[in-house]
Amino acid sequence: MLDPTRRVLSPEQVRALLAEAAREPALYARVALVALAGARPREVEGLRRGDFDADGSRLRLGRGALERTVRVAPSAAKLLGEAAGRVAAGTRGCLLEPWSPVRLVQSVRGAARAAGVEAGVHELRQSAIAVVWEDGTPVQHIEAYFGVSRPAARRDLVPVRDGYDVGIADVLQEAFG
Repeated sequence: MLDPTRRVLSPEQVRALLAEAAREPALYARVALVALAGARPREVEGLRRGDFDADGSRLRLGRGALERTVRVAPSAAKLLGEAAGRVAAGTRGCLLEPWSPVRLVQSVRGAARAAGVEAGVHELRQSAIAVVWEDGTPVQHIEAYFGVSRPAARRDLVPVRDGYDVGIADVLQEAFG
């Protein structure tokens, strides 16, 4: 689940990166989605308008076996609502202005450098997972929230009950929001 080859950023470093990304609203929405919702770069770029339920602050991420719907931190939900309001009608149902995953990776690295942080988009996601892990969240909840694949034999050992994602969203909001 945690990749030992990737750096884990402190909450202060993540907040500095978020502050730097805030200079560009489209980048800020993406960085917030990774840090405050644990989304992968391809998941961020694949978001459709129907994937976000503003009323419930819930976001559908991933596709296929890794599809999941999670509650997002309040600040990420606010950003999503604002970003969706800015997207032009001709974007074929995209939630955010279309970017390539490569542009996202490069833009995050640039913002990180400007913030004095050595990191990329994958370290952001890794840091979100780490902060939730360090808070004592059960591994099954982390796997479900972040869409971490796990062996079929382990999937039903401990059920993931409705509402598990509220606590994770709260932890991410407190750490990075």
